[in-house]
Amino acid sequence: MTRFRPEVVWGVGLSHRTAPVAVREWFAFDDEAAARVVGTLRDKVGVREAVLLSTCNRTEVYVVADDEARDRMTTRTAVMREVAAAKGRPLQDIEPYLYDRVGLDAVRHLFRVAASLDSLVVGEPQILGQVKNAFRVAREAGTVGPVLTRVFEKSFKAGKDVRATTEVGTGEVSVGSVAVDLARKVFGDLGRCSVLLVGAGKMGEAVARALAAGGVRTVVVANRTLERARDVAGRYGWTGAPLDDLPGLLATSDAVIASVASSGYLLDRALLRRVVAARRYRPLFLVDIGVPRVVEPEAGREEGIYLYNIDDFNEIISEHLKRRHKDVQTADAIIAREVAAVERAFREQDVQPVIARLSRWAADLKDQEVGRALREMGSLDERQAQVVEAMAASLVHKVLH
Repeated sequence: MTRFRPEVVWGVGLSHRTAPVAVREWFAFDDEAAARVVGTLRDKVGVREAVLLSTCNRTEVYVVADDEARDRMTTRTAVMREVAAAKGRPLQDIEPYLYDRVGLDAVRHLFRVAASLDSLVVGEPQILGQVKNAFRVAREAGTVGPVLTRVFEKSFKAGKDVRATTEVGTGEVSVGSVAVDLARKVFGDLGRCSVLLVGAGKMGEAVARALAAGGVRTVVVANRTLERARDVAGRYGWTGAPLDDLPGLLATSDAVIASVASSGYLLDRALLRRVVAARRYRPLFLVDIGVPRVVEPEAGREEGIYLYNIDDFNEIISEHLKRRHKDVQTADAIIAREVAAVERAFREQDVQPVIARLSRWAADLKDQEVGRALREMGSLDERQAQVVEAMAASLVHKVLH
């Protein structure tokens, strides 16, 4: 049975802090792929527990390894080799971008992730749900046990407490809202622009809310499912359209924000070259917030195309972080409190066998001494014997406590 000790928990991964979007998109996993990976880590690598967290801006693996710390680096290499292999890539493709977290440092990092303190946009609300989903996938795959269950459940509490007691997540805070801020910086007044929103999923909804809050009146929402596009667009009096209409929609839009999931480039360089020609080289502003990206990066070299992705958000994100500095400090204090609670749980779990042996020894000693005392006191009625027994039991309980 795994002992509940800090050193058996560790995490390794990459994120927007260490890897560009071109690398992050290589290692994006959906639920089905994540389940296969954690199953492989359990069966082939031999870790006791494993959870894979994959979002637009990070891919991280949390594991419970053997008690022997000397095995950690070997196991870590084997873990990330399997993660890379699941995407058909060698370990060296991922190695330069990795970071490691061990023990309570891994716990603290996970708590900050769940509380959106390590997000590209601090305070964004989606990450806590993504952490919960990663845990659910691993649990259904049979790769979580008592250690990661306790750690992840505590991370949910930390994330919830941060949002409830600070203003880190106040207002519309998301990658989508930052994309709209970037468009506003380029155009000034978005109310006079024609915007094409490609994608009507959760991220697309966040973009739609930010566009509406920014006073944008002319928006077309394009989505694979026309009904879904019309549903999101209808909330704001906009128009919904199918993705098949993209060439025509691109020709009449000032700005495009793409947030749709795609296995390949939905807007490639050849298509955009034709669109720009049809527009008579009138500038077209595109923000690709998909991971994997949906706009071919080389399209940005075309005359009249101004292409941005989420790695271009740094200036706006820095301004956002400065405004929330005090809230982040308060949130980190909450995280520190929750990490301390986990540390206490680690220690208590580790000494439970000692406490159990000590309790058994004290109970045996109590029984011996009570028996000896009752024999020396001679004839006592049942109530008197019970008083002696209760007194001895009370003394043992108080001393052990």
